[in-house]
Amino acid sequence: MLKAVLALSFFILAGCASRTVDTGREVSDEVKEQRWELHRERLSQLRAWHMTGRLNLKVPGRSGTMSLDWRQQVDQYKLILDGPFGTSVARISGDRDGVSVTASDETRYGPSPELLLYSMTGWQFPVSNLRYWVRGLPAPGSDAKIQLNNLGYPEQIEQQGWTVDYQQYGLNHSVRLPAKLTVSHGDVRLSLMANNWKF
Repeated sequence: MLKAVLALSFFILAGCASRTVDTGREVSDEVKEQRWELHRERLSQLRAWHMTGRLNLKVPGRSGTMSLDWRQQVDQYKLILDGPFGTSVARISGDRDGVSVTASDETRYGPSPELLLYSMTGWQFPVSNLRYWVRGLPAPGSDAKIQLNNLGYPEQIEQQGWTVDYQQYGLNHSVRLPAKLTVSHGDVRLSLMANNWKF
């Protein structure tokens, strides 16, 4: 039943989504920047949100598909990754004071979700930056190269050696949010499809 509801939520979202990221007639870079600044301001105001979806992770020598459940409340977050039949893959919780990661019935604590997750699973998984990339924003604290479409939404973000490509956006409460994106770095590739956004 739950899977049916999630699937229905995705089709509702997809029904409001652009088939391609770039739509409409060509506009000047100045107009794109103006639209981007307005869009960016609206996205920056989403400090509490809940997103569910599917994630396909490919790393050297292995790959897998899992469900993703991400709850963000300002600087507190909880990310749940589950494999087939609801098997637990990883639980990641964090705030300004630190992070805990549970995987394979083991829990570790530290300052960085990336380092903990890599030490426990061998995955390169940019949790800290992904918090922003899933909303279509560059992560703060480092330079980013952003390619915009005519509507002022990112088609691609390059930051800290990672490339984020946005294939589709969905409309949720009059806010455009990514519905399908890929994040890649060398041989590592994450393909994410959002089923539902709540905020």
